[in-house]
Amino acid sequence: MQTVETGDQEIVDVHCHCFAGVGQAGMVSRGLAQLRKAGVSHMAVMGLVNTSLNAQDVWKLIPEGFENLGDPLFNEADELLEFSQQNDPMLFPMLDTRMLSGAVSSFLQEHLNRGFRGIKGLYLADDGNDLALASVPETFGISLEQYHQREWEIFAFAEANELPVLYHMDANRYGSVMRALLDDFPRLRINFPHFGIGRKAFGKILDRYPNVYTDIAYMMPHMQNSPASYCDYISHYEDRVCFGSDALIYQPEIVLDYVRLVRSLKLPVEIEDKVFSANPRSFLGLDEGAEAETKTG
Repeated sequence: MQTVETGDQEIVDVHCHCFAGVGQAGMVSRGLAQLRKAGVSHMAVMGLVNTSLNAQDVWKLIPEGFENLGDPLFNEADELLEFSQQNDPMLFPMLDTRMLSGAVSSFLQEHLNRGFRGIKGLYLADDGNDLALASVPETFGISLEQYHQREWEIFAFAEANELPVLYHMDANRYGSVMRALLDDFPRLRINFPHFGIGRKAFGKILDRYPNVYTDIAYMMPHMQNSPASYCDYISHYEDRVCFGSDALIYQPEIVLDYVRLVRSLKLPVEIEDKVFSANPRSFLGLDEGAEAETKTG
């Protein structure tokens, strides 16, 4: 294992996943301790909830290449909340809604009351998505209109409750839908990860909507192949790009690899600090939470 760097620079990872169960509690805690030494103060971890899909159907909505050590049907909300309590305040649990079924508002409110602090979504209106996953309408046997209604109810709930939303969506393929949801929810704090999949198309979104963020998760090969162009893009949108790794909660080495990636870009220190800390804090609302605690303390 590589030596862990230590330092005073705060790092906030806005894009991690769970895929672990209570049997991995020790491994998770050791990995998080390693990350704390490297300066990671918070990690937003996405937890899936599956209350209706069988094993065959649930895997249609999960990308390949992720090793699941937790619940085989990806019903991992309880485990993530337990990890969050054991490692408070480092973990920032976010509810993955791709398999949500039933009444949206009551479902989300229940999980908000239990301790979730944000929402994760994945736009799966058809099977032409960039992850090659099945569509939600096909998987659940609903219409495209019903699917859009569900997603819009999720956005409305998040905006009303001031929750951050991380939403995987391709600006190249679904730019019109992206603009429609942003027009309808101008106060929604939303992160379209992976530079919105297509930087050129997504740049037009960033130019038009000040409430939009993005992250660098899963972009390592592209950034290593073209560091200068990504430096330019990050510098141009210096207040909107967040640090993210797409790591599973038990994979500290991936988070550290992404820390090294950002540092290898040799960005101006003030921009690097924005990517590592200021922008993630703004997206997640961490500073707002601190202000509220100060006022009530």
